[in-house]
Amino acid sequence: MNKTEKKIEQLELQIVEQKVTREKELLITEMKKIGIEKLPYSYSALKQFIDPETMDFHYNKHYKGYVDKLNDALSKKKYGDLELEQIIKTISRFDKTIRNNAGGAFNHALFWNMLSPEPKRLKGDLQKKIIKDFGSFILFKKKFEEIAKERFGSGWVWLVLTGRNTLKIMSTPNQDNPLMNIIEGGGFPLLGLDLWEHAYYLKYKNKRDEYISNFWKVVNWDFVSKLYEMKTETKLLESTEMKKIIQDATPPQFCSSSEISDYKELTSNRAIKSLYQNGITEILKEVFQEFWVEKQKGEMSGFYGIESEGARSVLNNLNTNFNTFCLLTKAVNKQIDEIGKPNKKFNFSKKEKRTIEEVQRLIKALDYFKGKIFVKENKDFINIIKVLLQLWERGQKSEDKSTSVIEKYFGDRIKTDKTSGAGMELDALSGIDVVYTLDGVKHTAQVKPFSGVKKDGETITILNTGDVKPYKVDWMIFINDKTEKVLIFKNEPIQNQKQYVFKDSSLIHEIN
Repeated sequence: MNKTEKKIEQLELQIVEQKVTREKELLITEMKKIGIEKLPYSYSALKQFIDPETMDFHYNKHYKGYVDKLNDALSKKKYGDLELEQIIKTISRFDKTIRNNAGGAFNHALFWNMLSPEPKRLKGDLQKKIIKDFGSFILFKKKFEEIAKERFGSGWVWLVLTGRNTLKIMSTPNQDNPLMNIIEGGGFPLLGLDLWEHAYYLKYKNKRDEYISNFWKVVNWDFVSKLYEMKTETKLLESTEMKKIIQDATPPQFCSSSEISDYKELTSNRAIKSLYQNGITEILKEVFQEFWVEKQKGEMSGFYGIESEGARSVLNNLNTNFNTFCLLTKAVNKQIDEIGKPNKKFNFSKKEKRTIEEVQRLIKALDYFKGKIFVKENKDFINIIKVLLQLWERGQKSEDKSTSVIEKYFGDRIKTDKTSGAGMELDALSGIDVVYTLDGVKHTAQVKPFSGVKKDGETITILNTGDVKPYKVDWMIFINDKTEKVLIFKNEPIQNQKQYVFKDSSLIHEIN
C-alpha cells in the first residue's frame, strides 16, 4: 500500500471516529433533554374556564419557554441523565435558573392533565380522604379558594399529600412546587392551580377570584384520583419492602465500645454535636422529603412511614445516637475507598481529628454520597436502621420494666401515665417518659438503663446509661434490665458530660 492510500485510509478512519463521537455527544444531549407534555385537548376546549388565546399563549410561549430554558441550562453543566421529577425533588443542588424553569416545566406538565373539557366527578378513595381530612367537599373547596386568594403575586395553590398520608392545602411562590426539597412542609402535589397573571388576565382582567371559582368546572378528578392512588400505593409498597428487608435474619452490627467511647467524647463538644445533628437532619430531609411531616398537635415534626406504614420512623433518632454516628462514618469511609481516595477517610479514634472542621468535612461527604448510602440497597444503611430499631425497643422495654417494678413496689400509692413514644412532644422536648403520681403528688421522670454504679465518698456515678444530657424532669430513673434493680434520683446531677454523677442525698428510692 502506497503513502497516498495509507493517508486516505487514515482520513476515512478519522471521519468515522468523528462521526461516532458526534453521535455520542448528540445522544448524551438528547438523554438530558426534558420533553414537552402534549396538551390533551384543544386550545378552545376549556371555554367555561379559560379562553383559547390565553390557552395557546400559556402553552406555547410560557410552558414551552420553561422547558427550552431548562434544557439550555442543563446542557451547560454535566448533570447527567435526569428526569424532571428527580430534578424537582433535589432542587437544592441546582441554581436559580434551573429551579425556576424546572418548576415551570413540572408544574405546567401536571396542570394540563389536571384540567378536563368534560365534567369529572370526585369519587372513590380520594373523595373519602377529602371528607375525612377537611370535613366535607364544600369545606375543602372553601379552604382551597381561601389559600388561593391569599397568594399575593405570582404562585400556585396546591392540594398536597403529606408524608403522614394526610391531605393539606398550601401555596408556593413563583414556580416552586411542594415536592421541592427546599419547601418547608411540602409533600406530593395532587391538584394545583396556576395563579400567575398570564394564566387568566386576558379573560378575567383583575377578577382573579372569579378565575379561582371557575376552576372547579374543569378539574380532572380522574387524573387527580389516579395520582393519589398511585402515590399512596407506592408509599405503602416502599414501606412494606423496607420492613421486609430489615426483618431478615441478619442481626444488627454495632460499633465496639471503644469506638462508641470515641464518638461520645467527640459529641461532648456542644458545637460539634449541634453541627452533626443539624447536618444529618438536612440531608435526611432532602433524601426522604416525601416522608417528612411538619409539627402537629401533640407530635413533633419528623419522618413517618419509611420502614413501617404511617408510623414515626426510627431515622428521626439517627442524629443523636453515638452508635449510628460511628456506623455512618464507616459507611462514608467505604464509599471513599470505592472512589480510590483512602487518604480522605475519617478517623475519629485520633483525638487530634475530633474537630469542628473534620465533622464539617464528614457532613459534606455524607451529602455527596447520600444517594448511595441512604437507599434500601445499601447494607450499611439497612444495618443502621436495624441498630436504631433495636436501641428503640430496648428503651421501650426499660421503661415498661421500670414502671412494672415501681408499681409493684408502691402498690396503690402510685398511678402511672406513660408519655413517651415516637414523636410525642413531652418526650422529645422535655424528656418526660413517664408521669408518676405518688401519694397524690405528680413527678415527671426520664428512664434510662444502667449496668452498675461506682461509689466515691458522697457521690454515686451511674455506669453505661447511653446519652448523657440534661432533662426537664423531676426524677431520673435508672433500671438494670438483667437484675431489674431500679434507682430513683432527684434530677440534680453533678455536672459531668460523660456520666451521670449524683450526691448520695439525691437518691430517693433504691428498689431491688
